[in-house]
Amino acid sequence: MVGDLVIEEGDLEVLRDRTRDVASRLQSVSVATAGDYISSGVGGSELAGLGRSAGETIDDAVMAVSRDLDDFSQSVNDSINAYNATENDAAVTFQQTAHGGPAMTMDDLRRKMEEQ
Repeated sequence: MVGDLVIEEGDLEVLRDRTRDVASRLQSVSVATAGDYISSGVGGSELAGLGRSAGETIDDAVMAVSRDLDDFSQSVNDSINAYNATENDAAVTFQQTAHGGPAMTMDDLRRKMEEQ
């Protein structure tokens, strides 16, 4: 079932901040050191190298996810800034009416439409 996407004030900021926080926390994850423990436990066998290699592969994948989350967080921040700029431009446009008089009310607009 498809529904509307509802974004409340502050939702994007929360998304940006939490995504940035997760990206930061992931950067401290290290599995390769666990591979070292495997290596020391099994001695010079082939498993020792495989444990270290597996740990490095996982670390690389975790860092890639961390970078992607950081990029996503920055994109959300860019969206917030673009939205705010658009809102500010719209507010200025509506404050400066081209007809030289005060801002029109809905009743004024209805009267204008009826006159036409």
